[in-house]
Amino acid sequence: MTDQDSPIDFSVESGIAAVIMARPKQRNAFSPDMQDSFRAIVEECRTRDDINVVVLSGMDGVFSAGGDIKGMVARAQEGGYPPEFMRDRLYNTHRMLQDFRNMEKPVIAAVDGPAYGGGFGLALCADFILASERAVFCSVFCRIGAIPDYGVLFTLPRMVGLQRAKELMATGRPVDANEAKAIGIAMDVYPAETLQDEAMNLARRLQDASAVAFGITKRIANQAFDNDADALLEMEAAGQAICLAGDYHKDAVNRFVEKKPMRFNWEAS
Repeated sequence: MTDQDSPIDFSVESGIAAVIMARPKQRNAFSPDMQDSFRAIVEECRTRDDINVVVLSGMDGVFSAGGDIKGMVARAQEGGYPPEFMRDRLYNTHRMLQDFRNMEKPVIAAVDGPAYGGGFGLALCADFILASERAVFCSVFCRIGAIPDYGVLFTLPRMVGLQRAKELMATGRPVDANEAKAIGIAMDVYPAETLQDEAMNLARRLQDASAVAFGITKRIANQAFDNDADALLEMEAAGQAICLAGDYHKDAVNRFVEKKPMRFNWEAS
């Protein structure tokens, strides 16, 4: 059910969770209420068996402007937060982002309009980023004398390579949708009016895949840049043993031998 007073609209239909940031007048900036709501929704999506795919988006042509700059100004005028408070607060945010990034379900970010700062970081936690033609991505932190947060220092170099990531983080320049696709941030670009439909279509096509196989593949792939070959092969062996012992695999093999339609067939879907 959608709570009209909530900063995030959350609904589940036919196995697909739609998570829509719903503060467009504030450019979906991360207020404390929004962060608390998002943390609870991530936990719900992660643990509910009736949710197979998650689609994250903004509202009214805005994905997210990231941090609440007006709130930062107000806090600075009041003396600001002690460093230890901010450190603990960011640790809590990092735990939520790790749960979101490593959720063993497909996560699709449908980015329409600006994805700045922390909003950029949030989009980078998704498995697949679909962008509208008016999407703009920006690691804007340097403009306010801050370092990238919301995991950007981890995710961006893995998406675009270290040199390009340094350039984007050092300059704070905006990246439009076409460049975002060219350098590996966005997977595909669509007109704004069809973006959400394309994201939901992708979600539906992914639903029939083995949840266990996708989850294990994602978990291992997310560690591919942080481990050597031996560690990855060890994870591969353990993960494959689990998959090959599962009912999904046994059913798929039987369907193949008996020339029956496969449950998951990307081309046919």
